[in-house]
Amino acid sequence: MTSVKAWPLLLLPFSLVSMGKAECPFPVLNGKIVLSSESILKNSFPDNSEAFVECAKGFERDEGPTSITCVNGVWSPVKLTCKKMDCRQPELSPHMTYFIPDGTFFGAYIQPICETGYDLEGSSHRQCLVSGWSGSAECILTVCEYPDPIEHGKRVAPSEPVFNDVITYSCDDNYILVGNSSITCGEYGVYSSPPPECIVIITPTKASTTTNKATTDMTTASTRSHSALLSIAIALFCFFGCRNLKRKGSYNTGEELRAKEELLLNQSV
Repeated sequence: MTSVKAWPLLLLPFSLVSMGKAECPFPVLNGKIVLSSESILKNSFPDNSEAFVECAKGFERDEGPTSITCVNGVWSPVKLTCKKMDCRQPELSPHMTYFIPDGTFFGAYIQPICETGYDLEGSSHRQCLVSGWSGSAECILTVCEYPDPIEHGKRVAPSEPVFNDVITYSCDDNYILVGNSSITCGEYGVYSSPPPECIVIITPTKASTTTNKATTDMTTASTRSHSALLSIAIALFCFFGCRNLKRKGSYNTGEELRAKEELLLNQSV
């Protein structure tokens, strides 16, 4: 019969066998592979226990299992392989292209570009994230503001001018158009030129014509009056000159009188 003191000796081999099964340390993985959120919360990894792995942020599974096993204190090899996530080119909206300088892998940026006559609405840049491309973008037809009216003129324009629409102008009667008779809605909502102006046409008026005629008539009448007065003066001079000669009994031949008449005529001229 075995004594009570002999029991510890009999259990010693079993204790040694149990102590030989060591736990595995916390797994050390490369940058592309990480522990799953479940495994990362464990405090210990006994022999024959499993840990689960997954691809790191920005990487996606290529091939291989997602678990490793603790065997005699050593982890089995990680056979999972991961590759960088590729968002690929996003679906194009109408009238749009993408500028892709650094590819479409995780973290990369791309830039949407609209055709001429279309404006970008949405994100000017998009980034490849775990969830896919950030933001959204589309190209909409360029719209111009409704043009201002012009004084003394008319305009013909659509209710909402868009790219390449033409606005035409005309002036009222007695006004002339200065500038372009038409302007076009261009890129970025800017017109090809400012609206024209309507300037009044200046013509000679009836009043000014009448005034000129009256001035001419007055000048003619003044000239005629002057000539009449001169004739009267000469006649009076001759009359009184002849009368004086008769009183004196002179026999003057009249040469002196003619000389005086010529002198008066020269002075009047």
